[in-house]
Amino acid sequence: MKKMITTVLAVILVTACSRNFEKFELFSAESFAYSMDSGWELNASVRAKGFDQEESNSKFTAKLSYSVDIQTPDGKLKKNVSSGIVDKTAPEKMTDLPIEIQINLDSAYIPGTYRINFYVKDEGTGNEAKSFSFFELTK
Repeated sequence: MKKMITTVLAVILVTACSRNFEKFELFSAESFAYSMDSGWELNASVRAKGFDQEESNSKFTAKLSYSVDIQTPDGKLKKNVSSGIVDKTAPEKMTDLPIEIQINLDSAYIPGTYRINFYVKDEGTGNEAKSFSFFELTK
């Protein structure tokens, strides 16, 4: 009987003390380019979820840093074509955050299929995630 009571108390204690952690991940990566006179305008986005949020004065704050690489049709990697920080404060806990970029690509970028790589770091936990999307440059 003592073992059963101890076991039940241990399960209750573990359940009460555990926090529900969601995995930090990226989803819904999208990218597309518009043709312009001097090249293209690339618009790309990805959404992040499972990031750390600090609560203070009934407000939630999250901070994500990101960088973006582009892989050309011939396999060359153009590193860190964009980078930045998303620092967001909201009155309620956030379920996800968008990361959006806009880059002008000059005429050195030739028509073809490109891959954009997103690298995102949750500054609160140090967790990192990555995702990618393809886009087409046409004449």
